[in-house]
Amino acid sequence: MAKIEGAKVRRRKGAPAPKTNKPEVVKSIVGNKPGVVKRLCGVLFGPPKTGKTTAACSGTNVLLIMFDPDGDQTETLAGREDITVVKPKSGKEVTDIVKALHTTDAGRFTWVVVDSLTFLFQLLGGKEINKVYAENKDVRRAYGRAGAAVSQIVHDLVLLEDVNIIFTAHLTKEKDNDDSVGVETILGESEVKVAVTPMVWTILSGAVSFIGRTYKETVFEKEGKKRNKRTRFAVSFNDGDRSPAGSRLTMDGEYEITDHLLKDLATELIQGGST
Repeated sequence: MAKIEGAKVRRRKGAPAPKTNKPEVVKSIVGNKPGVVKRLCGVLFGPPKTGKTTAACSGTNVLLIMFDPDGDQTETLAGREDITVVKPKSGKEVTDIVKALHTTDAGRFTWVVVDSLTFLFQLLGGKEINKVYAENKDVRRAYGRAGAAVSQIVHDLVLLEDVNIIFTAHLTKEKDNDDSVGVETILGESEVKVAVTPMVWTILSGAVSFIGRTYKETVFEKEGKKRNKRTRFAVSFNDGDRSPAGSRLTMDGEYEITDHLLKDLATELIQGGST
């Protein structure tokens, strides 16, 4: 087969000349070595009021992209001066924020938190889905478009260089709902279902290095002759067969949630990066 020479290729009038320079090597892979963690990227899921937002924002210099209408009421976030909160009201605002993180605001934040993917899905697709339901039409296409839009946001955020990315998602107790990912295991008395679409879960679970499940429990601590009762908030990164929690990083199974949990984990795990 004859080789196509550039000089013989016809181009339409006014078309830009083809690039002749060599393609750039992606900066994020230059110098990386096997087994070296450069940043944290994960998702935290769990029932409401179990510490998802607190855990997700437990790094430093955080951009919190808030979609959960009640998420900013978390007491442990009050007074945190190193958290910048933005509340997008439309899909365009979400896209503009992601673009800014890649351009004008590149390097401005060390951590980016999306809280939560469940409410982001509602923002991007809720109106269309409700409209289709009201018209008694097939909702699968509307769900697919919303899922694709959320998956694109996940993809674009994961591409950010030298930024720790944390997503949150809710659990749902509904057993016959197309907008959730079923898990054939038992958590307490309820089947575990993550309230994101299968399309989003497919992208998300492959893009992150850890999946954590948040929960709360009552614990008794002995102090002298007294036993004090308190509520403990924790996150599990290794549930065995109990839930989809897990990590590709070398981490313990469970951690108590504090306002510096991820900062401490990053300091321990990341080599050669900023935390």
